Amino acid sequence: MKIAIFSDPHLGYARFEEDSYVQAERVIVNASENADIIICAGDIFDIKIPKLETIKRAIEIFKKAKVPIYAIHGNHERRAKEMVNPVQLLASGTNIKWLHGSDAVFEKDGEKIQLFGMGSVPEEYAETALKAVIPKFKKDNSVAILVIHQSIRELVPGGKDELSLEYLETLPFDLIVNGHIHETITKLDGRFLIPGSTVITQLKKDETAPKGYYIYDTKSKASRFIPVETRKFFYEELVFDQASEIEIRKQIREKVEGIKKSHPNAIIVIKVDGKLKEGLNSSDIRIDGYENVFIDNRLNEENLAAKIEKIKNTREANLSVREIALRELKTKLDGRIVLFDSADLFEKLLEGPEETLAYLEKQDKIKGT
Repeated sequence: MKIAIFSDPHLGYARFEEDSYVQAERVIVNASENADIIICAGDIFDIKIPKLETIKRAIEIFKKAKVPIYAIHGNHERRAKEMVNPVQLLASGTNIKWLHGSDAVFEKDGEKIQLFGMGSVPEEYAETALKAVIPKFKKDNSVAILVIHQSIRELVPGGKDELSLEYLETLPFDLIVNGHIHETITKLDGRFLIPGSTVITQLKKDETAPKGYYIYDTKSKASRFIPVETRKFFYEELVFDQASEIEIRKQIREKVEGIKKSHPNAIIVIKVDGKLKEGLNSSDIRIDGYENVFIDNRLNEENLAAKIEKIKNTREANLSVREIALRELKTKLDGRIVLFDSADLFEKLLEGPEETLAYLEKQDKIKGT
């Protein structure tokens, strides 16, 4: 049996919204022609409450799939337990089956596969959550596949609380599929796959790699990556020493115009590094008049001591604003309040004051019983 695996289409992503739709559709249509089922490892949507236009486009795209789709939610879609997330909503109107702490079986031509999915949970709870739900999974002689959406300790700078490959290797699955990370990665001798994203969201150098999906063969237990057509993305680097503002602008324009001649719709990032002439500030360097051209300005960057501090803080920088705020709330509440879960309270605070008050009153009643 052939299984198509993709992740992180981030439908509705504001900066490149149309790209998110077009490239997800290409993956789904192409995968339908090459596979018996499709797995999506989370972050179908870019935000947890997408606009109606985004939901409509998503329904139209996923209805083009000619085979069943099994999906989990990602961190961008995660909501409080009692609230409906957008992947659940999408599953109610398409051929998607949503998995979260649950399993599914697919059979075709006498062959069976077992799927078990766990949607995104806070990183520090991921291993505990898996240990709680894995006992529900009863493996037989079929190919068993786990689908998750988490950071991986060995793959992030300064990893500490995340799931580890060492732990995942002990689980009773023939294949482990992970979303969240936007780079295509294979580990554990092919047992662990990260298909990467289908749209550029981070403007980093590793996003210049092809976008697409994996095909996994259940008989050979081998996978191959299938690239799909996407908008070209270029990440170029220029280094200067005691350069003038005019010189820097000239080289940037030459680089951009050279790319635009053959790829007029390309997304371009120009990283400029090095030193400016004395008296100039890096903020003086601006390039106007180009669409989808971004300058990563590292000129006159911090001294060595500051760079060391920056490396220490890399893990913090990789967190989203939402994740940082949630972690700070947990720290503030630690040891003080036990009436509610801090993650659930955080979600209610985002919903509004009335929802927060109702939640606290409900928890108070539960505590009093």
